[in-house]
Amino acid sequence: MRFVHTADLHLGRKLAQMSLERDCEHVLSQLKDLVVRSGAQALVVAGDIYDSPNPAEVAVRLWDRFITGMADAGVPVLAVSGNHDSGARLAVGSDLIARAGIHIAGELRGEIAPIVVDGVNFWLLPFMRPADVRSWAIEQQLDAGSVINYGTALRLVCDHIRSLPAFGKRPNVCVAHQFVTNAGVEPARSDSEHFSLGTLDNVDRHEFVGFDYVALGHIHGPQHVGTDVIRYAGSPLRLSASEIRQQKSFSVVGIKQVEGEVRVKYRLVPVEPLREFREERGSVDELVARANQEDEGRREDFVHAIVTDDDPVDVVARLRRVWPNLEQVVFDNAITRAAGAEQLSEEVDLQKDMRDLFHEFFLAQTNKPLAEDEAELVDKALDKVLLGRGDEA
Repeated sequence: MRFVHTADLHLGRKLAQMSLERDCEHVLSQLKDLVVRSGAQALVVAGDIYDSPNPAEVAVRLWDRFITGMADAGVPVLAVSGNHDSGARLAVGSDLIARAGIHIAGELRGEIAPIVVDGVNFWLLPFMRPADVRSWAIEQQLDAGSVINYGTALRLVCDHIRSLPAFGKRPNVCVAHQFVTNAGVEPARSDSEHFSLGTLDNVDRHEFVGFDYVALGHIHGPQHVGTDVIRYAGSPLRLSASEIRQQKSFSVVGIKQVEGEVRVKYRLVPVEPLREFREERGSVDELVARANQEDEGRREDFVHAIVTDDDPVDVVARLRRVWPNLEQVVFDNAITRAAGAEQLSEEVDLQKDMRDLFHEFFLAQTNKPLAEDEAELVDKALDKVLLGRGDEA
């Protein structure tokens, strides 16, 4: 059988304070076309469907239209939640929409059973923290005390799956959203990914022993982990300057069983972005002159600018006039080098606002997103501080 593997859609994401709605819609259209054109029997989405646990309405509508189109095309969707998603929200109505072939594992709950598509078991594992697995283990009367970190949490779940009769009957694909390493060697990471401090959230690839293919999400660069059959699909959009040189793609995976041996092949299909995300380097005058020679469409690209002037003036304002989607400005000049910077020591981040930063900080510190009422209180407080500063002075 054949399926398409993708992950990290991050619907609702902004770049340079600009909505990526059209960019995401463009990518989802390519994804659906590829699934249909390749004759795939399933689509796998390995987490981070949304960019936020409280996704904007536009993001929810994008996902709703997409899975409705996939159901109309008669192709099953097999999706799990990621660390950016609210598993509970993502799974609303999951039992109902599963009847239309849209299978979503938002939370770890109940007995784990595979989704069987064309003779292949798909085991859907939502993003799992140790506390989630301990609660599930108690419910399933398993050894919750053995769960002390991310690695032992995944081991308990995978050991349980391997003990089930269904595991030995067919080829097995695991769909997961975790930080997977190879004997401690980390995959190539990007600035737009969220991790715990150190390597608290890493799990070793050997925990997946016995699975014929592991469809991963979480890391934004497409790559394998130790073996070709444990793969990160990567995000279909470039979401930070560190991803500019990545070739974004979808994975088309083929699995067949010949005389008891499972054979897996895959190929990568490049994603064509609606707007490019590129790096430009030079003095402010050089950058402005270069931009003025570009056509209107190219000037709509997202631009990461490296400014080499020693004493530039009005950098952001001048560059934004020619590149409205200026993502970030960094400086590489005599001043920053003299200050002891390795190369780029000073930067102006134009992408994240105060709300984004607070939501990210809260999630990193507590391992859970802000509740709706908490988010409203934070927004009101920030509005008062940012918009009303000085009113009471």
